[in-house]
Amino acid sequence: MHFRQATTGDLDKILTIENQSFKNGIKEPPQVFLERIEVFSEGFLLLETDESDPIGYICSELWSSEKDLQVENLSLGHSIKKVHSCQGQELYVSSMGVLPEYRGRGYGGLLLHQLIAKTKRNYSQVNSVLLIVSEKWPAAKKTYLKLGFEQIDLIPAFFQPVDFKSEQGIVMRKKLT
Repeated sequence: MHFRQATTGDLDKILTIENQSFKNGIKEPPQVFLERIEVFSEGFLLLETDESDPIGYICSELWSSEKDLQVENLSLGHSIKKVHSCQGQELYVSSMGVLPEYRGRGYGGLLLHQLIAKTKRNYSQVNSVLLIVSEKWPAAKKTYLKLGFEQIDLIPAFFQPVDFKSEQGIVMRKKLT
């Protein structure tokens, strides 16, 4: 296994993971991923095995303060250009996906750990990590709790899967030392 920074040439591979990870209505469009790579490629990592295309991705942005924690800034498909700041003190994990056949092996936790470590090396001012998980993803929530995240808020009907009931978004934060 190895990690590498995503490039715009990886878009099709990222979309394959996205399409296999999320229901319609939760999937983010290609232009959102392109913008994330173009604006903050350091915060967009891929996990690869030695013999395959990427099996997972994680993307993020840096926010200047807790005042950025507003529903419109957290919304799926939001523009990273509106909130990202290289001087930001909070790392917001905007999306993460792992191919179904690789889930349950700890790869999501590895992606998150690698992203946090890389961000702390390159942006020492970062002192917390923020993410949102659906109430319908208990395994992901359990992983985040194990990694030291705490629930700080709920966003009603944050996730709107097509042909399914809406899902609360659980906002979680981890303070870094």
